[in-house]
Amino acid sequence: MNFKEEAQKGKGLLGKLFKDPVGTIKEIVDDDKNQFYKTALFVVGIWVAIILLKQVINFLILEYYTFNLLGTIKSMLAPILKVLVMAIIIHVLNKEHKQPLTKSITAVAVAKIPLVISACLGFLTYISGRMSYITSPISSLLSVISTVLMFFVIKEMFKEKENSLKVFVKVEVVYYIAVFVFSFLGISI
Repeated sequence: MNFKEEAQKGKGLLGKLFKDPVGTIKEIVDDDKNQFYKTALFVVGIWVAIILLKQVINFLILEYYTFNLLGTIKSMLAPILKVLVMAIIIHVLNKEHKQPLTKSITAVAVAKIPLVISACLGFLTYISGRMSYITSPISSLLSVISTVLMFFVIKEMFKEKENSLKVFVKVEVVYYIAVFVFSFLGISI
């Protein structure tokens, strides 16, 4: 994978996503060449790297923090599982309009870009604990934006026009059941 090229594609995708989110999601879902797949994997890779970096910084800066390898691995698995579990649920439940799993992974990863931005904003709290007064509401807003993007991903993947909210709720319920199951393993997705 050419990281420089994927970073440029990611920057272009991010610009498109903020200018026309619904159109970008539709373009990704309708793309038969799956040209955004590597970019989506790159975004998830950045998300994992951010989590790893936060764990290392916490270990180096915070005196009460002890490094836990298993906990770090579980934390790093969380973003991968967030994307993969949702993509698999969409892929399995979408019986009428079967599409490759890679397309579902790509669309879900793009919908999770606001959460990656939120994870980046979390670094500001290392400057000052009071930065959380700013970053917390922004992170909440980015989470809502990600949920709305996920709605449009599900709507486009299922090709639903009338019952899109019903399908979205069904997919989300199954997803949160999976979140509940993973919580028993100590993985918070």
